[in-house]
Formats: sequence, C-alpha cells, structure tokens
Amino acid sequence: MDDSIMYDGSGLLSGVDFPMEALEFFRTVGHTAETKPLITAEDILTCIYSELNFTAFFDRHERFAFLCIDSLSHLFTLDSKIFDKTTLSSIRYYAVSLNTPKSDRTVIAHTVLSAFAKGTSDFLVVLFRNNNKCMLSFAKKSNINPIYFSDWFGESDLFDVVLRADIGNLSLKSGSEMFDDFLYMTARSYYVWPLSKDLYHAEWYLLDENDRPAWKDYVTERMNENSRKYGDDYIDILISKDYQTDNIESKDFELDLLALELEIESMDAEDLFELDESYYDDFEDEEELIELNISRINAEEIPAEILDDPVKLLDWLKRNENAAGE
Repeated sequence: MDDSIMYDGSGLLSGVDFPMEALEFFRTVGHTAETKPLITAEDILTCIYSELNFTAFFDRHERFAFLCIDSLSHLFTLDSKIFDKTTLSSIRYYAVSLNTPKSDRTVIAHTVLSAFAKGTSDFLVVLFRNNNKCMLSFAKKSNINPIYFSDWFGESDLFDVVLRADIGNLSLKSGSEMFDDFLYMTARSYYVWPLSKDLYHAEWYLLDENDRPAWKDYVTERMNENSRKYGDDYIDILISKDYQTDNIESKDFELDLLALELEIESMDAEDLFELDESYYDDFEDEEELIELNISRINAEEIPAEILDDPVKLLDWLKRNENAAGE
C-alpha cells in the first residue's frame, strides 16, 4: 500500500472540496481507481430527490437532516460484476459533509444514512465529515437496514484508519463479503463485539465473592460503558428486550450460581479434574471407545465398582492402555 504511506489527508479533514478529497481517500485505500465523483450535488435537496434516484418517502426528521448537509456526492459504485462471485448487490459510496453542532453530528448522520438506505438492494458506505473530523458509516441491507459507524477520527487517527480500510484486508469474493470485512475492520468495537449477558455473567462469577456486586448492578454498569464512553455520539443497533437494563433479572443467574456451587461441593476431589479429551477425538462416542478397549482387555480384570460408571471406566481403560496392548 505505497500510496497510503504518502497520503496526507489534510484536505479530507478540512479541505474545501470534500467530494474530491473523499474520493482520494478511497483511491488511496484501493477501493476505486475513479478520478471524478459520479455525482456532486449543486443543490442538495434536488440531488437527493432526483439525481440520486431515491424512491422512498422521506419524513420530516429526514428532511430536517437533509438541511444539515453542506456537501453531498455519490463518489462511485462497486458493481457486483467486479467480484469473484456475481450477485445482485453492489456497494455504493457517498461523501457527506454536515453542518451541525458536535452534539448532533452522529444522530444527524444516522438519520441521513437511514433515509438513503430505505428500500435499497445495495450496500451503502458513507464518509461523513463534521468540524475537521470524519466518520465511516455503513448501511447493511436487511428488513431493518441496520446502521454501523466507525469512531469519528481526526489527523492523529487517520493513518490507522487508512491501514484498516486498505483493500488488502478485505475479501473480494463478493460484494457482501467485502462490505462485511470493511465494516469489521473499521466499525466501533461494540458493533463487532456486541453485548453478551453470558460473558458478563462469567466475568461477574469470577470476581472475588467478597467483592462481587449484585448481578443487576454489575451488568447495568457494563452495559452502560459504551454510552458513557461515546456520550452524544453513542448510537447502537436495535437492542432487544433481553439487553435493556429494565429487563435484567438476577434470580436466574443467582440460582445457576447456587446450583453450580452445590454441584462442586458434592463432587469428589478427583472428579474436579478434566480428562484429556484428545485421546478420544477419533471415536464417535463413548460406547465405541469402551467396546474397542474392552475387546483388548479381559473383562475380569476390570474392577466391578467402575463397570457401571462410563467416566470412571474410560479413565481406567486409558490408564491401562499399555497393559492392554501387550
């Protein structure tokens, strides 16, 4: 990626011709060889309603968001025919400069991209700019058109973004695979690794019992970390009821914990150690392994107390393997 080493990027963040600077960014990372945007809006609303061929109805919130756009361009489209696997989906790239306060920039960007994605059969990538910061955003076609964002990045972050967005990191098997790879490499971490109450429960359980907070307090704290980190810029995909803090109940996990502790207390010390499973990988089930080894050993040699216990029997057979082979 020799071009990226020489890439300045100052115009992308503060230049007067954002569409051309955005195109230069995508050319640098290898997504296109185009030297001129397909469409650059002279009148924003006229471009949205006619030149860009959008057919959806836009509500008042979307129309208000359009008024916050300073510049708009359809940079280029990666047609599905350029990929190894031809599909009906293409990837369309746009550049949008917003004139909004910092506190509103991500909400307005979300509204604009959601409007563009209405009813489309293509994947959309939009590079937004606001007050010397840029943000990559992605609309993935589905029934709900989920929107994904990168962090807003400035001069100090630009080179890292260029490295992550480089075409060498992305699959060209299909438009959907390239889009997914691009999203994975550059999107905010909470999109790539979404909420998991199971993970939080495991973390909570591993805490020292004397320092362990109530489950609901712990998971609420963990689930709010991203919103505190991003502040006004925090926007997530639709969150199911399972992950809304009002629906977090501790009783199920506390019962699980109690059951686990009782089980551990009732186990013999020798049962707390796991057997080496690699020895059994080539066998379809325990019965097959037992039958094989019993055929090589005189059944009378096997202690009677373990014949009815498959786990102990497997362990005994393994320990006596050498003797059986002889």
